[in-house]
Amino acid sequence: MAITGALIINGHDYTQYVKQKTGLAWARENTNDSDAGRDEADIMHTNVRSHQRKLTVKLGPMPFSAAQQLETDLQGHDAGVVVQYPDLKDGMCSRLFYSTSISAAEEQFRDDDIVIDNVTFTLISVKEATVT
Repeated sequence: MAITGALIINGHDYTQYVKQKTGLAWARENTNDSDAGRDEADIMHTNVRSHQRKLTVKLGPMPFSAAQQLETDLQGHDAGVVVQYPDLKDGMCSRLFYSTSISAAEEQFRDDDIVIDNVTFTLISVKEATVT
């Protein structure tokens, strides 16, 4: 039985299309204060203000219609894209992300559909807090 609900973007479940092993990569990066850096004694002062999450996603193969829905979900949402995903700190949660570029390849032209594969994109959190 396939897992569902592990990667939901703007209400659409893309879990079944996540590539095995490398399809969902997670990273947390510090956002440092402007005073961060090394002092005269070469001691590092990070002055961490917050953190940002970065998700690198690889999907496919998927029907053309699912790829089109994904593009709609990722494009043009200035207020952020709501993503539910497994976070190493918070477990299954939802956050606001913005999407960077997206790329994809047509894997197969069939009589009944076009199959899209190697859909790759990055999501970067808008804010640290989770959303409901």
